[in-house]
This record gives sequence, structure tokens and C-alpha cells, in this order.
Amino acid sequence: MNFLINFLRPTPGEGASWSSLLTKAGGGCNDLLYSGHMLVAVLTAMAWTEAYGGYSSAFIWLLVMHSAQREIRERHHYSVDCVVAIYVGILLWKMTGFIWPVKNSMRSRRLAKLDRIQGRLIQAAKDSDMDEVRELLKEVELGTQGEPEQRAKVSTCGCFLVRPFSLH
Repeated sequence: MNFLINFLRPTPGEGASWSSLLTKAGGGCNDLLYSGHMLVAVLTAMAWTEAYGGYSSAFIWLLVMHSAQREIRERHHYSVDCVVAIYVGILLWKMTGFIWPVKNSMRSRRLAKLDRIQGRLIQAAKDSDMDEVRELLKEVELGTQGEPEQRAKVSTCGCFLVRPFSLH
């Protein structure tokens, strides 16, 4: 470990240029279009808003705005870096929203299917016909399986159709 100490500590013989280079490296307005810190803050706020909503999400967005003004005030980023990061974060969240829908549509389809067979399911349970109960529940499970696969196939085909037209 002694070699690391010798390497990392400047000696008086090396002059002030080595240590002054390191101290000057972290500061000043940086042209970093867009701000990664702000992008992460916006994506976190979007996730919080979607999950919890209400007054707590308003507070989270106030913290995001505070973070943006602090980044600008402390000259870590230009104002355009923060504004673009906010727009890119919101756009990214909205564009990927179709992958993870807010409401579980599979669950609602299962509940709708279960509502349709509820009478038959109750009657089979009263008759202690466990085979019929299993068959009805399997019908609910199988009746909702194929639909997400179909949506994935359609979106994949759409990507393959759009891509050739976007290449020049």
C-alpha cells in the first residue's frame, strides 16, 4: 500500500501544478446537456407520482425544482441542462409507460371472467365438486393468458415495420 501513498500524495518537488490541477477539476459551469442528476430526480418524481400521488407527490416535485435551481446556482449546470433533463425525463417516462401499464389489465380481465362464472363456481363449491372448481379456475386462467402475448407480437411487428422507413 505504500506505493499508493507515494503515488497519490504530491511531493513538494512536483510543484503546485499537480495538486492545483485536481482542485480546479471539480467546479464551474459545465456544458453537460442534459443533467444526469436532474434526469434521475425527474424519473424518481414520476415514479412517486404514479405510485402515491396526492400532496406527497407535489412535495417531491418541489424538491425536484429545488434541486434544479441548486444545480444552476452552484454552477454545476446551465439552466438549459436542467430544463432539457426535465423534459427528457417526462418524455422518457411517458414513452416507456406502455411497457408497464399503471393498472394491471390482466387482473381486471381475470376478475371479469371470474364474475361471469361466479354462479357456476359457487354451485360447484356447494356440491363439493372440486374437479369442477379446478376446471372453472383453469378456464379463468387460460382465458386471460393469450392476450398479452398478442400485444407483444403486435408491438414487435410495428417496430419492424417502422424501422426500415426511418433509415436513410
